[in-house]
Amino acid sequence: MNILIIDHIRRRTHQLEKTLTELGHDIVIRPNGKFVIYQLVQSFKPDVVFVNTDSPDRDTLEDISVMTSQAPRPLIIFADDENDEIIRQSIQAGASAYIVDGLQPARIKTLLNVAIFRFEEQQRMSAELSKIKNELADRKIIDKAKGMLMKHKQCDEESAFSAMRNMAMNKNQRLAVVAKDVISLFK
Repeated sequence: MNILIIDHIRRRTHQLEKTLTELGHDIVIRPNGKFVIYQLVQSFKPDVVFVNTDSPDRDTLEDISVMTSQAPRPLIIFADDENDEIIRQSIQAGASAYIVDGLQPARIKTLLNVAIFRFEEQQRMSAELSKIKNELADRKIIDKAKGMLMKHKQCDEESAFSAMRNMAMNKNQRLAVVAKDVISLFK
């Protein structure tokens, strides 16, 4: 697994790098200078990102949020700050785990696995939510088109739905696409 470690202080990453290397992972470290997490993720295409910091600042949280929306990856923050608000903001930005005082080598493998599993579950739930939102939007369009057909053709709901379903099958299109066409026709 390719892992990107981001830390401004290089000496802090030594134990983490050593432990992850012993576990068989390839490591890229970016400790110096100004960085943008999203750009580093785009450049190195890591499987997992570690951010080691005293406390994630506003810029870091914004970078994490952009990365999460543009190139989602499991992301683990190691920090010294136990502030509940900072932890909440980090998780909302997209961190899979926020670990305080957690660089003990024996814990790294478990922390890595938990972050990956949590990320995968979050991605699954996000995809399911997106699918449900799309289905609901389609249902609203179909219902609107049914109403327009019922009014224009003086028919009942079942007949309007059947007519749209037949049009969709004849055109080999999704019912929502046909419904949009019906709405456009009667506007």
